[in-house]
Amino acid sequence: MPSKVSDEVVTLIENRKINQKYFKLVFQSRGLSKNVKPGQFVQLQIQPAQDPFLRRPFSYFRVCSDRIEILYEILGRGTSLLARKKKGDRVRVMGPLGRPFTEKVGQKKRILVGGGIGVPPLMFLAERCSVDCLLIGVKSKEELLPKREMAQVKGKVLFSTDDGSYGEKGYVTELLKKVLKEESSRLVYIQTCGPNVMMREVMKIAKKKGIEGEASMDERMACGIGACLGCMVETRDGLVPSCKEGPVFSFENLV
Repeated sequence: MPSKVSDEVVTLIENRKINQKYFKLVFQSRGLSKNVKPGQFVQLQIQPAQDPFLRRPFSYFRVCSDRIEILYEILGRGTSLLARKKKGDRVRVMGPLGRPFTEKVGQKKRILVGGGIGVPPLMFLAERCSVDCLLIGVKSKEELLPKREMAQVKGKVLFSTDDGSYGEKGYVTELLKKVLKEESSRLVYIQTCGPNVMMREVMKIAKKKGIEGEASMDERMACGIGACLGCMVETRDGLVPSCKEGPVFSFENLV
């Protein structure tokens, strides 16, 4: 059953910077937290006025009872304004939206590959479901999440950094190749979220080895409900809105 969508004004419990990359936004809502699954997202109206006009999409990072946590980074004017919000401020939020990650993968080993702002929904998935490996790629150790934010992950976490300051040096896709050398391809299921160039390489690796999986295509979204057709993704069924038919798609269905 799809989650019932709620559109409501919430009061911020917390909005603070937790490392050099991420801010954490926290609020409470029964409607926005009910039956949420990893991979779904909310559309957040940053200002009550029409500036910025469009809402911004944010993946769920963690849901505990009616408490909702979102991680975000400053990428433009909208998120810059959001970072100025304080405890007690109110914002309008719509969700949960979109199709989530598959939680049941049978006897297959689940390997998650994340980078950038694609890490939060995979963290949510790794807290809900057991994983064999969660692979996280960042530019340097300064961008790593605090250890307390990783404490609930149900599996092994491996890191790669572009500058070699922590974990393996290089891209997370190279780390994925190393991990897959020790696994039987037919016993692996990959789920990925992050920059498109990273996910394309993940899917290329998976296709070469005959591995099934899913990718969360986090395109820029305006409405979040499939009405504006601004976040189209090319699939084997043609162009479809990522916000409604995704954001999670199977590797097989993506072109």
